[in-house]
Amino acid sequence: MKLPIPNRAVHDIYELTPDFLRSRNITLLLMDLDNTLAPYSTDEATPALKAWIASMKAAGIEPFLFSNNKGDRPSIFARQLNVDYVKLAHKPKQAALRQVLTQKSTPIERVCIIGDQIYTDVLCGSIAGAYTVVVRPISLKNPLHALRYAAETPFRLLYKVKQT
Repeated sequence: MKLPIPNRAVHDIYELTPDFLRSRNITLLLMDLDNTLAPYSTDEATPALKAWIASMKAAGIEPFLFSNNKGDRPSIFARQLNVDYVKLAHKPKQAALRQVLTQKSTPIERVCIIGDQIYTDVLCGSIAGAYTVVVRPISLKNPLHALRYAAETPFRLLYKVKQT
């Protein structure tokens, strides 16, 4: 059984640099959308997000939206960021992930999954053998999101223990 312990924990996506990913031979960056790249309350990509995506592309790393969202947000953001996407990925299930890997002809060892949720994003990547990065959720104003974050705390702390 794979435990959902991230390989790396960062405050936000901007701490994850192209140089860091390239040093780990990452060529495909699967990104969660909601509360990872943008808060639930907006459908507009910020200039900082667009610049971060551009820096990944310039480094030869393909950013790819990999979202459980069932609405229009993934397509809206994918269009703004000029990236491919999957919505309704059903993370942590592996079917959509396997389809993306086949479509992109990318071995799992060259994939990084970044997201704000341990039980979806990190677990999905851990099961598959991808490099996983967890970010602090952008907003915890919703009580259910705050409760979920609290339930994930032991796995976030295990990352810190794993690093020492």
